[in-house]
Amino acid sequence: MRSRSSARRIPPGLPYHLVLTGERRRVGRGVLALVLLLAGLFGFGGVISVIGSAVDASMGRANPISGGAEFTPVYHAANLVSIALLIPWSMLLQRWLYGVRGASLSSVLSVFRPAVFGRAVLTIVPVWVLYMALFFVLSPYTEKAWTFTDATAVFVVTVLLSPLQAAGEEYGYRGLAFRVAASWGRGPRAAMALGLGVPSVLFAAIHMSTDPWLNLYYLTLGVTFGLMTWRTGGLETSVVVHAANNTLVYLFMLVTHADPLAGADRSAGAGSAIMLLPCVLLVVVTAVVWARTRRSGPALTT
Repeated sequence: MRSRSSARRIPPGLPYHLVLTGERRRVGRGVLALVLLLAGLFGFGGVISVIGSAVDASMGRANPISGGAEFTPVYHAANLVSIALLIPWSMLLQRWLYGVRGASLSSVLSVFRPAVFGRAVLTIVPVWVLYMALFFVLSPYTEKAWTFTDATAVFVVTVLLSPLQAAGEEYGYRGLAFRVAASWGRGPRAAMALGLGVPSVLFAAIHMSTDPWLNLYYLTLGVTFGLMTWRTGGLETSVVVHAANNTLVYLFMLVTHADPLAGADRSAGAGSAIMLLPCVLLVVVTAVVWARTRRSGPALTT
């Protein structure tokens, strides 16, 4: 492994997913990176969930981690924080295993670009509000009686932490995993196929669903987010789409008095053909991103 005293310089003219490519494919190192990424995801989740359960127990409440059935604000916050920690964890793994600065995961400019982020917010969030309203109208759900205190706390936790949770998954899967898997390919087509395929399968697998409709949705999300990242040269757009989706899901649950625990069911039969709606929308958004970059091509490192 490289010396950690200085970061490796990123050559100019590379698309986002090829930043970790070199003369050797370093498959073993890449597998280690992916294993450590998953270890961080489940490790953070395990530790923080136990802490959250202890906090809930001290208040006389029992969330699903402790064998109860209460969707508490503490349980909600613990889940979101544990995934948000993938942001620094992914940066650390890239720097440690590949000698490349963690900040480069944000974009080909090694910064989180406000202009790209702002344009994505203005164009995507209104569309996602309309989609989510239609989705809740068409989808059956189990109702839950929210207390005013719980509803207020879940609202605050969702608005503050759901965007960070979504960003954590993007830095982990469309950031580090995308680059690691792409570095195994010999040639641009193989690199793109591996870069899109491996993280998308991992992303679907961590949701542990046995429902084919839900797995189709997770795979579609993984591939389309990867393509958005490649074309725009950074994670900003996929973070906005992911954050809008996850945040609005919980906000609509509060408005409609839906039960989040019932909505988290991923067993066979939990999904239906309604999942084609977000799949089609993701494909359309990706096509728009592609069209906007058709003349310039994917953004490259400078």
